[in-house]
Amino acid sequence: MVWVRDEGSLFDAPLALIWKFVGSGPAHSEAHRHRDARRAVLSDNSGEYSWVQDSDGVAERFTMRWTAFPPVGIAYEVREGPFAGSEFFLYYTPHGERTEVTVVGEFVGPDLPPDAVAQAALRFFAVEFDQDSAAIRELARSARSGR
Repeated sequence: MVWVRDEGSLFDAPLALIWKFVGSGPAHSEAHRHRDARRAVLSDNSGEYSWVQDSDGVAERFTMRWTAFPPVGIAYEVREGPFAGSEFFLYYTPHGERTEVTVVGEFVGPDLPPDAVAQAALRFFAVEFDQDSAAIRELARSARSGR
């Protein structure tokens, strides 16, 4: 296992809007271009989400069990995909009209050499952040214009 910490990325939206986006279901999936998405609700604040997306040029099925702790963050257990067996926590720090996102956790890559796991995880989160950020900017624009 490799410990990974990714911090310092900022969304241009307040924390309440981030949680609205994260809980948006299909809109959140569409921001990431997820295919064949499947959702299972386990409780009021937990579930399992499975989808197919390209990862380093290869179509991969990802499955993650999650537990939300609003407004702090979300714990994830990766059950299937290139990081199967990994566990991480994503948390938010409000900064007025902006929100910082931090990811910390232990990552494994069953099909990756140990020295490549951290780099692959950071690449994955960079893509996820960029896609979330674009969708959140649009959601914030819509909220400001009253749409």
